[in-house]
Amino acid sequence: MTNCPKRISPLRSAGVWTMVLGSVHIATTGMFYPASVRSIIKAGVVSSVDADPALAERRGVGFWYFTSGLLLIGLGATVRERERAHGRPPRSTAAILGLTGLWGITLSPASGFWLFLPIAWLAHTARRRASQ
Repeated sequence: MTNCPKRISPLRSAGVWTMVLGSVHIATTGMFYPASVRSIIKAGVVSSVDADPALAERRGVGFWYFTSGLLLIGLGATVRERERAHGRPPRSTAAILGLTGLWGITLSPASGFWLFLPIAWLAHTARRRASQ
């Protein structure tokens, strides 16, 4: 008899929702940081963020917002792969997402960091369900 892991549906998947959050980051960079995106494009993209020290901060905010979206997609894909293989996310997922959310909320309460908390809860409950 094979011990097959329980399947986590995409709607209850911390990995899927983390990838969605990352995709939203990438898709909304131009909306939230239009001056940053325009400045990077005007500078020719390659080596543009630090090319002009006077514009590094303006360019950097859009760069890091976009880059965090890429990292969220990578984290989400890794978590989803683990959910499929083992029926639960990695043990650290809930803590990492929850602490990141709380850190962001503490420094910027009017931000989207609140979205990390329900994803952390999904990871926590998926691990709890898998152990039952």
